[in-house]
Amino acid sequence: MSKEAFLFALVVGAALLALWVAMRFPEQGPSTISMAFVHVGAAMLVSALLSPAMAFVAGGGGIFLAVFGVALPAFTYMFLAGIWLTRAFLAAVPH
Repeated sequence: MSKEAFLFALVVGAALLALWVAMRFPEQGPSTISMAFVHVGAAMLVSALLSPAMAFVAGGGGIFLAVFGVALPAFTYMFLAGIWLTRAFLAAVPH
């Protein structure tokens, strides 16, 4: 498997995990748009810190831990924040 194919599978897997969490626990997550934007901001911070965290963990020889212990949860949270923002926006818009 090429690096590109693995990265694609990792990101798709993270998106599916985020979707599962959002559907399995619908009562969790922010209920207002402002709190959803706080989570989006936190996801942006996670995105900025992802590369240094991966380099730090992988530098110690833990590439498996870097991918599945750092990158997968980070990608999942980024997608989950987007789902929560969409859900909060749809709840705020009158039908």
